[in-house]
Amino acid sequence: MLLASFNEGVHRSMAGNHEAAVQSFDQVLAVDPRHFPALTAKSFALKQLGRTEEALKGFQRAIELDPTAADPLREAALCQLELGEPEAAALLMERAVQLNPTPGYREAAAIEVYALGNALLTQGRRPDKARYRLARQVFELALELSPAYVEAAKALADVWEHLGDPTQREHYTQLATRLRPASS
Repeated sequence: MLLASFNEGVHRSMAGNHEAAVQSFDQVLAVDPRHFPALTAKSFALKQLGRTEEALKGFQRAIELDPTAADPLREAALCQLELGEPEAAALLMERAVQLNPTPGYREAAAIEVYALGNALLTQGRRPDKARYRLARQVFELALELSPAYVEAAKALADVWEHLGDPTQREHYTQLATRLRPASS
């Protein structure tokens, strides 16, 4: 029964029916509250539904169950960014990339972090100084994860322009220029 419910949840989530997926994963967790795959999959489905605080709690529980798993740390970090907590996110992301130090994992995390920074500046109302400051921290984390990430450096130059610091803007503009591949 557990495997069938878990598989049903996975199929529902992959089909984009995250609400139904959460119900399937809840069936598994009712029988086995320590079922790590169901807990992480449910948390991911909650995140897809925009229920970020609930997702974060689930990822935190998954981290308690298996502190050596990198993905719940990474997902919890992304939740923290969505909730406007870049310092907490940076600590979680640092632990995640320590557990999975492969370059591809760092690059993928940097891309996700960068996308969140862009969403922060492009969704909803016109960005104010507070949103630009938060975006700065998000883009800095993306650049820290992937030091050759040209788009993150460009985004930081833009953010510093909006924050009124021409010295920092010029620094990141120059960095983005230096990071360009030689073939371009």
